Amino acid sequence: MASVTPKVLAIDPPQELATTDTPPPTAVDEVAVNPIDTSDIGISETEKNHKLEKLLADRPDKTELIEKNVLKPGNLAPALQAKQAELSKNQLEDKLNAALAHRPEPEKLVQEGILTEEETAALKAQ
Repeated sequence: MASVTPKVLAIDPPQELATTDTPPPTAVDEVAVNPIDTSDIGISETEKNHKLEKLLADRPDKTELIEKNVLKPGNLAPALQAKQAELSKNQLEDKLNAALAHRPEPEKLVQEGILTEEETAALKAQ
């Protein structure tokens, strides 16, 4: 393969930014840059395809990934599994908050004989 030598166009800064007394050029100056190596890296297309086919053949199947806890069981797409887990967590949190909001006061539990006065005092001390 032949190498290509690209050229970069450089423009000098405006006159108020210039540090010398020489006026800035009116035309664009061409600056040569190191040539880019465009030669092939040595792997042919058939070798690349063969390697890809081998890697795909050696790839573990879905059941093996589920057994190793890489994938979660179910028929949902992996992108949706995270959303489903988040939704389940939020639903559980809401259910717990609702149950805590409706639980009876310790005094009522003492009246019903579920708690003792000592246990109520210990709860208040915390």
